[in-house]
Order: sequence, then C-alpha cells, then structure tokens
Amino acid sequence: MKQFFENTRPGGQLLALMLIFAILFIIVQGSLFVYILLSGSTPDMLFIQSITQLLLFGGTAVLFAWMFYDRPLRHLGLKAVPKTGVRAVAAFFILLFLLPLSDWLTQVNDAFHLPQSMSALETMMREIGEQSQEQVEAFLMREGTGALVANLVALALIPALCEELLFRSAFQQLMVRCFGGRHHWAIIATAAVFSLFHFELFAFLPRFMLGIALGYLFHYGGSLWVNATAHFVNNAILVILYYMAQKGLVDIELVDSFGVPFYIALAGTAIAVVVFWLVFLKPKSSKADGK
Repeated sequence: MKQFFENTRPGGQLLALMLIFAILFIIVQGSLFVYILLSGSTPDMLFIQSITQLLLFGGTAVLFAWMFYDRPLRHLGLKAVPKTGVRAVAAFFILLFLLPLSDWLTQVNDAFHLPQSMSALETMMREIGEQSQEQVEAFLMREGTGALVANLVALALIPALCEELLFRSAFQQLMVRCFGGRHHWAIIATAAVFSLFHFELFAFLPRFMLGIALGYLFHYGGSLWVNATAHFVNNAILVILYYMAQKGLVDIELVDSFGVPFYIALAGTAIAVVVFWLVFLKPKSSKADGK
C-alpha cells in the first residue's frame, strides 16, 4: 500500500490532497453540527477556528505526508537545519520590512472595482469581507491579558503553523513536482491559492505577496520553522497592535492602514530583498562556488 502511494504521479497526489481535505472538512463540520444539535449551544468562535485549523489544515498536511512519503515529518520540513534560528530571525525582519508594501498593496486592492455589470457581486463580496473583518476585530479588541494570550494562540500561532503545513509543506512541494522542479512557478501558484483560500478578493494582493515571501522563505530556509516563525510574528504584530489600540496606546485607524506612499513601500522591499540575499541566497551561492 505504501509503495502504491509513493509511485503515484503528482496529479494523482494533488487529487488525493484535495480529497483528504474534503473528507476532513465534512468530518469537522459534521461534528460541529452534531455538537450544536445535541448541546443546543455554539462553542466559542476562537475555539472553533483553532480546532478547524488544527484538524483541517494541519491534519490534511500530516495525513497526506504520512500516506505518500517514507519520512513524513522530514518531508513537511519539521526538521532541524543549520542556522534555523538565524534564518527565522532574518525571516521576521524580511516580513517586517515588507509591511509597507503590504499596506500599499492593500490600498491598491481596495481601489480595484469590478465592471459595472458585476456591481452587485462586488457589493456582496465587500460586505462579506467587512463582516469577516468585524468578527476578527471583535476578538482582537477584547480586554485583558488573558484575551491577548488567547488571541496570540488562536489568531497567530495556530494559523501560522497549520497554514504553513498545508500550503508550503504539502501543497507547494507538490506544486514543485507538478511544475517539473520549477520552484518559482510553484511558489507563485501556491501563493495564489493561499490568498484565494481566504475568500477575500479585495484583500488578494497583500496576501498573495505574503504567500510569495513565505514560499521563498520555506524553499531557501530548508525548514518549516523558518517561514512558520515569520508567519506567526506577522500575525502576532497585528494582534499586539490591536491590543495596544484597545489600551489607547496607538490610533486604531493607523492599525487598519498606515497609508504609506509607494516610495516607502519600495524602500522597505529593497531592504527585505537585501536581507534575503545575505542570509538565504549568498551562503548557497558561496557553497556552490566552493565546489
């Protein structure tokens, strides 16, 4: 059975990955429905999101790797590599310097409009995005240190780990095989799916950019812990900023959007690229030259 799975072509593995996700989705949603039906109450939304992320995203990636690879944990990138800590810190600064670009792309994306004939669809999609944002902000604005810790775990740590397991460890590496080893195309395709998976068209560009950054960090970092750490810090910054806004330490409008001009975004991106080259690309090129 194991040999059968290992010899499956990339297209077959992609179908299997989607099937595993679909089956786990039915199980998770069905279990939630049965619980609500029997108990007559709805669990806390943060709890639902955390369980869904762990079982659906993390579970899909782990089960897929277990079925198709001899060393599933190694395939997922859950391994120690040299200078993991240094690369994780560098990854944090790379995403930090990319924040102005993310903010600028948010402005560009928000200014985008569908054709007039699709105005009703645009209105509906924007309303869905606003409702989703309002739900998240309701949790982020809760008072108390306990709420901060809960938000860091449920909205930063678990999504960062589980989304990276599914999209980078499982899907991106599978895309590399589907594209015949052309990892650049695999990273772009994975970033697009990663952004579309959040079902917010008018927030597509900043998430797409984030997906590309995380994809390259995973590919050249050699370990899930590098990009997962950066993803966690990216989420945690937002959680902490909202906590500070709730305390009156920062302006809530600045948290939503800094309104940075393009040249600031360009400068931050240039610094991020330099850090990426120094920490991730230069050491590899030096080793290659030394062979």
